[in-house]
Amino acid sequence: MNPYTMNAVLLSAGLLLIGCTADRSEAPEASDYERSLAQWHAEREARLKGANGWLNLAGLYWLDPGINSIGSSPDNDIVLAEGSAAARLGAFILEEGAVTFQAEPGAEVFSSGEPVTQMPLIHDEAGEPTLLTHGSLGWYAIQRMERMGVRLRDYDHPALESFPGIESYPADLTWRVEARFDPYPEPRELQVMTVVEGLGWDPIAPGILEFEVHGEPLSLEAYGSDDGFFVIFADRTTGDTTYPAGRYLEVDAPGPDGFTIVDLNKAYNPPCTFNEFATCPLPTRRNFLEVAVEAGEKYTEGLHAAGI
Repeated sequence: MNPYTMNAVLLSAGLLLIGCTADRSEAPEASDYERSLAQWHAEREARLKGANGWLNLAGLYWLDPGINSIGSSPDNDIVLAEGSAAARLGAFILEEGAVTFQAEPGAEVFSSGEPVTQMPLIHDEAGEPTLLTHGSLGWYAIQRMERMGVRLRDYDHPALESFPGIESYPADLTWRVEARFDPYPEPRELQVMTVVEGLGWDPIAPGILEFEVHGEPLSLEAYGSDDGFFVIFADRTTGDTTYPAGRYLEVDAPGPDGFTIVDLNKAYNPPCTFNEFATCPLPTRRNFLEVAVEAGEKYTEGLHAAGI
């Protein structure tokens, strides 16, 4: 699951019972768990550095209705870094919620290796987004509520080399606990703030995950996702040793008995940790835990600096 795209669709009750359920047959051995968690962290960092990761983001531009020109010349609507692109690459045309890209004659803009003159763009909420490339740059359309934008990647971004890695708390099995899923009588559509002022997110919350850590009863409101649940939370470490805008967590759908595993050792930093071009949703007051969750990923200033 890519939590940032927020394709958070409520699973049916049947799917919640049979899909992607957690294996709770027995607790893992500490040494086996440490190796497994180390592998999880390595794969996480590899994804961040990948072509579709968060470290190569170089821009986010919201489109106005009509023509939005792009290129390195300062008189474009979308101005790219000098030397990174031709002076004029073309324009995004936004009409009635649909985006078309029209290339400047002679501009070397490609889609799947083929030169582009004019083509409609599939945005990320409608399916696999249409990727256009020029030199080391790539871009595609994104939709956030009623707004349409263009997300820019630089596949030679310096952050890929300067990325310091992510510091985490030591593996601690006491933060891997069994949780009971308590469904709401009816799923709730929520309004959640994001790091972008004026831009919200409306996830569907099917219910609550209830669990206990170190003798403390805790609960988190869960959002429906393709793979089970997506959780955004804050705690007593937030803004101190962990990211000021909270952390994310993925949880498998419960088994037939209504139980699953909440593993806070896999709490991870949101995309906006690494640069300013993500539209991360924020934790609600409901999901502020009155304990210090000393598990999962930490935050250092160098992480954000590496991504800009």
